Amino acid sequence: MKILFLMLIITFLIKPFQLSTVYLVLFLYFLAKKDYETMYIEKHWIIPSFCLLYFCSSYVPLPNRVCTSLVFLLVSGGIKLIKSEWIGSADVCFLPFFGFYLGIERMLVALYVSVLLGFLWILYKKKHILPYLSCLAIGVWIATLKGYTLFYFLINLFS
Repeated sequence: MKILFLMLIITFLIKPFQLSTVYLVLFLYFLAKKDYETMYIEKHWIIPSFCLLYFCSSYVPLPNRVCTSLVFLLVSGGIKLIKSEWIGSADVCFLPFFGFYLGIERMLVALYVSVLLGFLWILYKKKHILPYLSCLAIGVWIATLKGYTLFYFLINLFS
């Protein structure tokens, strides 16, 4: 609960207080916590996911959202078909879902953050099994807060 309280404080220092923002932080926290503890996400998580899309409006244009979702579905689904032990079904479902919610720019930031956290997890825990959805949820949270700023910073850094 300390982490949830810290996430809410950081979020509201950056973004204005809105119920949709509270819902997003709660959703990401409990999704990450569930994946971290059990490494299994039940099918009933689809209901809060659709509520997130319905109540937490995004200002990303619809074609950007759809294209991002399809790209991440093709990539993660391809990985699942080729090497099924590399990625879980929940990861395959939530990558396009978050891509649809965030759009390409912020989703790339979320992906960079989640991969970095995943590498740190493997180095710290010395395990090869990773609760990737927890890392992705943290990446989505950061991308929601400062995704465009970080994206354009990285673009300028690498160009």
